[in-house]
Amino acid sequence: MRRHSHAFYDDIVGYEPTAQIYRTNSAAAARRVHELIEEGVQTGAFRALNGHFAAHVVAVTIDAVQSGILLERTGLTAGDAFSELGDLLLDGLSAGQGTSEPPSMAVRSPGGQVSAPR
Repeated sequence: MRRHSHAFYDDIVGYEPTAQIYRTNSAAAARRVHELIEEGVQTGAFRALNGHFAAHVVAVTIDAVQSGILLERTGLTAGDAFSELGDLLLDGLSAGQGTSEPPSMAVRSPGGQVSAPR
């Protein structure tokens, strides 16, 4: 999705047959995220949390990307938004491996560059 323009994405979600396919795929993605989280919690790779809640956060975010509201408010492309979501999930789910340091305060620009906070 990162390679597609905003106009292309608007066309996908603005045409009902492709919008339905997108919604179906989005629901399947949320279900799969839930399964992966549950598996990760069971193996100890992820900290224990409510996988159902996390999957719904993913679904809501997908909907916000699809509606355009998240893209408009952040300036991200759909691909970048999904990449950011993946980073948030993985960092938030991490079992921590014994570290007690707070998360990085680095800021990522819409282009993906990381910088220190101001």
